[in-house]
Formats: sequence, structure tokens, C-alpha cells
Amino acid sequence: MTFETFLAGFTLPHIVAGASALISFWCAALSRKGRPFHRNAGRVYLLAMLAIIVTAVPLSAVLFLRGMPVVGTFMTYLVVLVAFNCRNAWRAVVFRRQFERYASRSMQVSALLLALTGLTVVAIGVVHQAPILIAFGSIGPITAWQAFKLVRKGPARSNWWLVEHFGAMIGNGVATHVAFLQVGLINAFPGLDLALVRNLGWFGPLLVAVIAGFWLSRRYGRGAVLSSRPNLSNRPWSSGSSSSSP
Repeated sequence: MTFETFLAGFTLPHIVAGASALISFWCAALSRKGRPFHRNAGRVYLLAMLAIIVTAVPLSAVLFLRGMPVVGTFMTYLVVLVAFNCRNAWRAVVFRRQFERYASRSMQVSALLLALTGLTVVAIGVVHQAPILIAFGSIGPITAWQAFKLVRKGPARSNWWLVEHFGAMIGNGVATHVAFLQVGLINAFPGLDLALVRNLGWFGPLLVAVIAGFWLSRRYGRGAVLSSRPNLSNRPWSSGSSSSSP
């Protein structure tokens, strides 16, 4: 098998998974929350994102082999970020009444990995004077800090799981739309202004995500205040908090 054959073998499934993710994301986003259609669309979306993660790993490795370590590092970071959000989006719903199982060893290890890869991208962005790398790389350590803060203090409200769920889904929505605007839209309409599309592709989804997050927080983020808050800071690596569930 040649190098190009190896690359092509993962490119087409990656594109198909990306298209499926884009469609199912909006099916879930526009449907009534909690209904069967919403849940099923969300499952399809997360499965599509899982396929994206699996196919993105060898494609990221190819970038290093082709002598593009900066792009390869950034793509690897995106894989970690998307995997972290997929994990949280799924487990927040599954373990909405079991915070200890949600904030398990797997989340803490993945949060640490996310912080390290994000800081690496920020450092590369500083060296190469690339604001996009700095901006998007900063999302990793900020997200990881929020995760560790949640573990240390515990949830303050009963619907903590809902906030975690839509926060993770919004984060993955940004990744889905950035990929579409940066790759799919440019290839579909080669006559477009590339500079305009690139700026729109990077910062457009991020701006929409900030607005959507603010709106969803105001609408769904006001659950009942918990009288006692689960706290895992004294036993972050205990066997009771290390679940192997998806």
C-alpha cells in the first residue's frame, strides 16, 4: 500500500462522517429538547464525531510524515478537544444523577491531556506569531481548568449535567462548522474570497457559540441550588470515581 493510498483510505470516510455530523447536529439543535427525535439525532451526531476522531488520527499522523509538524500538532489537539467534548456530552446525560461517575478518572486524565496539547498549540502560535493558533489553543487549558474546578467544588445546581451537556455539544458544533467552512465550503465554491472564508470559518462559529452558550445558560442554567455539593478533590483517583463506561 502506497502512502497516497493510505491517505485516501481515511479521507473519504472522514468526509462522510463530517457531512453526517453537520446534518445531525442541526437536526438535534432545531428539535425539541428531550424528545426522542432530539435524542436520536444526538446519538447519530456523537457516532459521527466518533468516526471523525478515528479517521482523524491517521490523517494527523500523515501531516507529521509529510513534514508539516505545526499543522499536525494543531490537528492532534483538535482530536483531543473533540474527544473530550464527546465524552462529556455523552456521560453528562448518562450519569446525570451520579456526578462522581461523570467526574471520574477518565475526565481528569483527558482534561490534563487537553490542557497540555492546548498549551503546546499556544506556544507554537506565539513562536510563529499566529493569532488563530493562540486563540484556539487557549480553549484547551481554559476548558480543562473549568473541568478541574467542577471536580474540586462539585456542581452547584441540580441541572449541572444539562449545562455540561450543551456546553460540550456547542464546543463540538464549533469544530464541525470550522471544518466545513475551512475545507468543504472552499472546495465546493473555489471562486470565493479565500481570506474572507478563512476568517469567517475560524471566528464565525466561535462567535455563534458564545452567543448560543449565553442564551442556553440563561434559559436552562438556573436549576435548583444543591444543599450539599459532591466534592472529589480529596479522592480524584479513587476506584469509586473511575468508571469505564462510555
